[in-house]
Amino acid sequence: MAESRASVDVPGSSANLGPGYDCLAIALPFRLRVEAERRPGPLEVRVHGEGADVLPADASNLVVATLLRELDERGEGLAVEIHNEIPLGAGCGSSAAAIVAALATADVLRGRTLDSASLILRASAIEGHPDNVAASVLGGITIAAGDPAIARRIDPPADLGLVVAVADERVATRDARAALTPEVPRGSAVWNIQHSALLVHALHTGVLADVSVALTDRLHQDAREPLMPTFAALRSRAAELGALGVTLSGAGPSVLVWCSLDAMEQVAAGVRDIAPTAAVHAVRPENAGLRAS
Repeated sequence: MAESRASVDVPGSSANLGPGYDCLAIALPFRLRVEAERRPGPLEVRVHGEGADVLPADASNLVVATLLRELDERGEGLAVEIHNEIPLGAGCGSSAAAIVAALATADVLRGRTLDSASLILRASAIEGHPDNVAASVLGGITIAAGDPAIARRIDPPADLGLVVAVADERVATRDARAALTPEVPRGSAVWNIQHSALLVHALHTGVLADVSVALTDRLHQDAREPLMPTFAALRSRAAELGALGVTLSGAGPSVLVWCSLDAMEQVAAGVRDIAPTAAVHAVRPENAGLRAS
């Protein structure tokens, strides 16, 4: 039975995780909440939180446009309120979260039972790749493959800490992708397969020493580093920070600094010293994925 109200929230995410290009992701505790209500009158959109001053409060908003397209409606009789904590255009999964939240909101309004596999398939078709989508739906750490999109989840290690440095430089995703060569040497591909497999095992077993070994990449980070000085500075001083490793968050420019939970605040202080213009967040991975009512 159709519902007159829906409330959905999903986490942002960091994808790639070093060697796991376009397949690995981890959910971050920056969440996007969407509340929709059927009532008389024209479409009404309100936006709060991160990006409220730049996100459109109309049918062109990604959340609203995806919701209306899924409902096959123009918005008459619908009020949508968006509360966002996810940094925009920073490699923290904001577009994937918006798409997932919109599709789930549409399903709730239509009285459909939410189905994670279906949401990952549908959202990946819109987003273009399944990694961030999977983390927004499932939470935790996700392994995703495409065509058709399928994802699996593992629990983050209890003693894993993350420091997210949201760089003040901005790099368009298209420019970050354009920095990559269309072909890679076989040795580089093998390296990433090896280290992705080791990283998944290390995260599954909670052996942080192996996480440190696994967080290396030969497919995308070196090519993108010249575009992203915050990443370059933090990666070059990872040992000084006491970090397990430093990876680009998605296509950047945000940076994920991996550490043990007990060292997290010390590492965050070091990141602030090295990157004083970045917004620095010391966080645990987000276990909760999509939530709806």
